[in-house]
This record gives sequence, structure tokens and C-alpha cells, in this order.
Amino acid sequence: MGICGDAGAAATALLQRLEGRELACDATRVQRAAEIADDKADWEAELDDWIHETDDFSVDMIKQAAEERYNWMHPRQVLRELETAMPERVMVSTDIGNINSVANSYLRFEEPRSFFAAMSWGNCGYALPTIIGAKKAAPDRPAVAYAGDGAWAMSMVETMTAVRHNIPVTAVVFHNRQWGAEKKNQVDFYGRRFVAGELDGGEDWSEVARAMGADGVRVNELEEVGPALTKAIDAQMNGGRTTVIEAMCTMELGDPFRKDALKRPTRHLDKYEDYV
Repeated sequence: MGICGDAGAAATALLQRLEGRELACDATRVQRAAEIADDKADWEAELDDWIHETDDFSVDMIKQAAEERYNWMHPRQVLRELETAMPERVMVSTDIGNINSVANSYLRFEEPRSFFAAMSWGNCGYALPTIIGAKKAAPDRPAVAYAGDGAWAMSMVETMTAVRHNIPVTAVVFHNRQWGAEKKNQVDFYGRRFVAGELDGGEDWSEVARAMGADGVRVNELEEVGPALTKAIDAQMNGGRTTVIEAMCTMELGDPFRKDALKRPTRHLDKYEDYV
């Protein structure tokens, strides 16, 4: 049945009509709750075990990091550590990009108006200005932004806005030296023929943050992630300070949440028929 009406008023009216009635769904309420709890527990266990990506590109990146002795962290491990350290009533904004799409599985909220995501709009540089606005609207709540290093460069200047106007927030920058979403598409659909996907310029985003008047910290070890977030939240809520946490991550790439966005190219010339 289609109903045209105000969502809140219509829901209230429906509940009033149902008062005192025996509902068929009540008979299975306990069973459904138990099944949902089991499914959630299975998913949490899967996330705990899901430490490294297993696609060929990510495996190659793991080997390269080991050969070059890069002591960088896997994005999923970083996201798990951040989840564990998240304070109560936190608000989180996520930018576009590969790590941010994976982050959806590692965020938990207990109240509405807590999660702000660009989703399919592709508006790069979304997270930081969005969380500044959310913090201005709800100054009593902790505010955290997630961004990859590519998206961060799009709007990091707003760090000065937060400092100048005393709107303290915390930003986590996943420094994996690449445009992750674009690289993943080029892995999946274009046979690793990479175009303009590299961001390995040696930038130190924590130092840039300090130059803009905020606090900046670079994190290289997993055991440092949770304490860094806790300290940054304390500085935000009790010291009025904005902090940028730069998490040094491997170049492994998770599956995007819109893998149907592209199709494999059709080859019309014989010389390209062997290309993926």
C-alpha cells in the first residue's frame, strides 16, 4: 500500500492503529533477533581474520614492502584499531577512495546523525569540511574525518579554517601514496596500465598540519593507532585543538563498494586483443 504523508506523522499514526493488536511478526521476534546476532558475530569474526587482501596486486605490494623494508600498516588493521578506540557519541565523515569504502565495515554508531559519507557522488575532498560543519552543529560530540592522501590534498587547507574559527576536529589521513580508487579500477579493468595514480612524493602531512596551526602526528606502528586517536580526541574535546593523524599504510587495495561502475573494455583492434 502506498502512503503519501509526512514520514514521522504517518509512522506515529500507524503505531497508534497497531496498539493492542496481536502481530504475526511478534511470534518470531526472538528467533530473528538471535539470527541477526549470529550473523553479526560471524561478520565480526571475518573482519578479525581479514588482515591482508589476497588479490594479485595486493600480494605483490606486500612482497614489495617486505623487500624494501617498509614498516607500513595494512589499512584494515588500522581501521580496526581506530574502531576500537572510537569514543562514545562520535561523528565520523569519510571521503571517497578505496580505504574509505572499506572503512564502512569498521564503523559502529549508537545514535543518528553520526555518519557522513560522500557515497556515489564522488565529491573528492568531502570529509574534512563536512566534519567541521558537523562539529559546529554539535560541539559537544567528538568529530573525526577519514581521508586518503589524495582526497586529503583536495581540502586539507580547511585545517586552517578549523584552527582560525576554533572548531576543533580530528582527521585521520591514510597515507598509501596513491589514488586508491582509481588504482583499483586500473587493476580490475585495465590490466594494471596505471595512469596518474601515483602519489609517492614523500609528503609529510603531519608536518603540513603543524604548519597550519594544528597538531600533527605520524603513526607507523599499529599499537600507536589507538593511543594517537585517544590523545587527539582529548585534545579536541578538552583542549580545543585540531589534530591530523597521518597513518602510514601499505598499497594494498580492497574491493570498492561500486565494483559495477565500470565494465571491461571492448577491443576493436587486433593489436589489443591480448590485453586484459
